[in-house]
Amino acid sequence: MASSSLLRPLSAGALPRPALHFRPSSLSSRPQTRGRRPSSLVARARGRETPASQQSKNAKESNQAASTSAPGGGDEVEEVEEDLPWIQEKALDLVEFTGTVTQAIPGPRVGQSPLPWLLAVPLAYVGLSFVIAFVKTVRKFTSPKAKRKRLVNKNAFLLKSIDELFQKGKDEVNHSALKGLMQKTDFSMEDILRKYIRYALNEKPFNPDMVGDLIHLRKASMLEDAQVAAVLNEVSRRIVKEKGPVVMDMSGFTEKGLKRKVAVQALFGKILYLSELPEFCSRDSSLIVKEIFGVTDEDADTLRIHTLSEVGDVESLEKMVDDSDAEDPKDGSLSAP
Repeated sequence: MASSSLLRPLSAGALPRPALHFRPSSLSSRPQTRGRRPSSLVARARGRETPASQQSKNAKESNQAASTSAPGGGDEVEEVEEDLPWIQEKALDLVEFTGTVTQAIPGPRVGQSPLPWLLAVPLAYVGLSFVIAFVKTVRKFTSPKAKRKRLVNKNAFLLKSIDELFQKGKDEVNHSALKGLMQKTDFSMEDILRKYIRYALNEKPFNPDMVGDLIHLRKASMLEDAQVAAVLNEVSRRIVKEKGPVVMDMSGFTEKGLKRKVAVQALFGKILYLSELPEFCSRDSSLIVKEIFGVTDEDADTLRIHTLSEVGDVESLEKMVDDSDAEDPKDGSLSAP
């Protein structure tokens, strides 16, 4: 009976005794618990994880889940979290704290903002445009064309001013008035006389009135005879440089060339006439008008006669010159400093 009672089946109400399972090395070494970090820092650290690290973590977790769920896997193995050294924990905490503080600091991120480039492009364009405009302006004012234009404007102002003075009366054409024109135009007294002689010979009829104006202007300039001779020589050189020397034989020239040579002959005759007037210029040895034009004495006599016929009333011209000589001592304006 005793043995039969011991061998009763489980269905009779006897409770089964639980089986004891032993975990290898689970009792001998108990893992140390790691200090938990604040949830905010852990969340930030997880937020900074790269996609590659997240994929590796997911792969590890899936492998662990597959190993635990596989049938007949044998004994259960408890996962043990490795503890980081103290220096690594402090370094990680410092990195997390630095990133948090950097994100909390207000202000623009210069390296990541496109604003400096948006400002640099128009500023560079404005600076380049200013440099180009400055260079163009300097070249415009220093170019030969600009210098020539300024010289032409000053010449026109000078000649117009002298004509206006003669229209008001010869008394207005005095040394002080010419000094004022010198200051306004930066021309010398020789330049003023030379420019007006050239203008009168080209643009005005060669008559006693024009010759009288030139004689009056020469006296108002108060130049020496040698200076006046140099002025006539310079006028002759400029005419020869522009139109060529005097040619007496007109055969073989075209109509345009013939007109040019006739004009040169007329200009030479006028200058020769002025150079031989004692009231205008003395017979100085420096006067080389005929040599500059390449004219012989015989050709000079022929052109002189032609010029006298153009002047017309020579007696009225001589009378005008005599009257101007008689008025010189009384005219104090001509002797003004």
